[in-house]
Amino acid sequence: MERVPRGTVIRTWLAREREKHDAPPPEGLTDREVFDALLGENPGAAAFLWRDAPVTCYRLTLSRARFDRLHVVEGPSDLRWRALSPKGTVRDCARRIDRGDPRKLARETGVDVPDVERLARAPPTADPLVLSTRRGAVPWHVADGNHRAVAAALAVERGATYDPLPAYLCVGANPVLEPFVQRLRGLLGRVRSPWDISKTK
Repeated sequence: MERVPRGTVIRTWLAREREKHDAPPPEGLTDREVFDALLGENPGAAAFLWRDAPVTCYRLTLSRARFDRLHVVEGPSDLRWRALSPKGTVRDCARRIDRGDPRKLARETGVDVPDVERLARAPPTADPLVLSTRRGAVPWHVADGNHRAVAAALAVERGATYDPLPAYLCVGANPVLEPFVQRLRGLLGRVRSPWDISKTK
């Protein structure tokens, strides 16, 4: 696992978003302008970058075991990817597509299931997924690359060998864990202080 600047992840992600619209890549923009542009392109999936700040990013290659535990993008349980996978996992999405009618699933969930089917025939492996999690929290969610991740899982479901996928992992602050840790440190400090011999005469 290699640490990378948050700006690298955001620029890579924004470039992919702009490719969808045949727009030019984010050249000549400040980090702040790139961040604002990404939030404008994909405000829901990218919200964790400001909601869970500060965010630390890493580049890694996903082992099969870690890939099998990936969850789809966070969101309401009845919306798109979560509607396709009640369990919330990438593998569950793939299984449901494999056993269902792609066009019917697309109508029911809003996910472009035929595109996932197309990608599964030759799963792309070069572009890193963008994953999000919080300190001390499990699981890892796919913020960017849900189609590609589910396509890779669908290919495996149909007998292909798993080809390890590259990914950026973005680890944010935990709004529940951080205050708990701070309270625990304060409590330990109060318990220890009466016995601190450095303060005795």
